[in-house]
Amino acid sequence: MEYTNVRYSITLNDAQIDYLADESQGISRMKCFVTFLRMAAKDPRKEKRKNFSVYLYTGQFMASKVELAETWGCDRKTATRIIWEFNQMDILSSKASNRTTVHTLKCLSVWFTGQGTVKNRFFTIDPAVRPVVKPERMVKPVSPENKTSV
Repeated sequence: MEYTNVRYSITLNDAQIDYLADESQGISRMKCFVTFLRMAAKDPRKEKRKNFSVYLYTGQFMASKVELAETWGCDRKTATRIIWEFNQMDILSSKASNRTTVHTLKCLSVWFTGQGTVKNRFFTIDPAVRPVVKPERMVKPVSPENKTSV
């Protein structure tokens, strides 16, 4: 069913809001979040792809890291990191198979549409947020004999 006039009821805690608002990264986390909201199924359905299919419940969507990277205009490693961080923040839950990944939105409770309300069965009222720790990059020191003078 195609819904019109869609509005969202989202519950986020302070840590999750701070995470989404952080613009210091190379990709907008809010843009990624909106992508997830729009991709989530509002009705249970069977999603078919080449040589396989997956049953999606309300609040779930199917997307590979490659597909998300193309949608966001980034590389696959960045898409993988974003998905991992959203899972750490308990905004999203992802389950990979040998063909694709099914993602489940956990912070979205209800869609309000022109046709009525649609509840998300996976809504989590008290998320178990784990801090997102950025890996430190190893910087190799430059020895004095390797420096070039201008």
